[in-house]
Amino acid sequence: MFDLTKHSQAPLAMLRAHWLVLGLLALAALAGCSREETLPTPQYTSKSALIDPAKHYIFAVHPLQNPQLLHQKFEPLMAYLETQLPGTAFDLETSNDYADYERKLRAGKSHFSLPNPYHAALASAWGYHVIAKMGNDELFRGVFIVRKDSPIKIPADLRGKVVAYPAPTALAAAMMPQLYLQKNGINVATDITNKYVGTHNSSIMNAYLRQSDISATWPVAWQAFERSNPVEAAELKVLWQTPALIQNAIIARNDVAPDVVAQVQRLLTTLQDSAQGQQLLKNIDTTRFDSASDADFKVVSDFLAEFNQLVKKQK
Repeated sequence: MFDLTKHSQAPLAMLRAHWLVLGLLALAALAGCSREETLPTPQYTSKSALIDPAKHYIFAVHPLQNPQLLHQKFEPLMAYLETQLPGTAFDLETSNDYADYERKLRAGKSHFSLPNPYHAALASAWGYHVIAKMGNDELFRGVFIVRKDSPIKIPADLRGKVVAYPAPTALAAAMMPQLYLQKNGINVATDITNKYVGTHNSSIMNAYLRQSDISATWPVAWQAFERSNPVEAAELKVLWQTPALIQNAIIARNDVAPDVVAQVQRLLTTLQDSAQGQQLLKNIDTTRFDSASDADFKVVSDFLAEFNQLVKKQK
């Protein structure tokens, strides 16, 4: 007797096998595509997609602190500028070190920037001009940090010792201290070992960890270190300080619309007139911004001439 069930199972099994093979081939094809083509991932941003690219500004800040801390301090100021100038976007640009910052500034990558006075004096040759500066010029000086048990008392004690700085172009924390030492009997090129460690915080920590005999920074960085690292700071002290110069600048790229530059200058120099502005200023460790121009930074050019004559010529 012919068994229909028995004979119908074979074609059914073959059909299932056929579909299984097709399925595996499809999966293999998909896997091959995924290896050859990377699917786009979603991009998220707080900026409006409707912002005119011509009103999208980059605001760079030199390495006062590490990039993460700079974002915490300066992002509220960027948000304030956007609020006060509807239709604009301000992106904060930070740098890993002074060499990185200078490369970007030379290339004209930012529309506005907060450089130290050294870079402010040079930036006119790179297509920028000064529009403001931080207040409290008396704070712009170098300070020398040592451990409280350090045997160093006078500059002559530094002969044969290691001095740490953030970077060669850190004006308050390297160039001004080096000129100070040169004027006080230390040949910076031959009497000491100059060690450049990248940031103000690293410079201070070098003294704490005894990786340098003395470290240079500036008052604002030292005060911030005292607040954030009280245990380590308790083991350190300020030994000497240099004369003051002029505070950090605000510069604008020459091709930014004059009305925008004027508005940014006005917003920055009136921050102290409101409670919100005072908090923004406190965030970035200053009490005010003053209007300024390239002419105000001639004192930096005079300093550099003296530095080049007494210190740099020996290197």
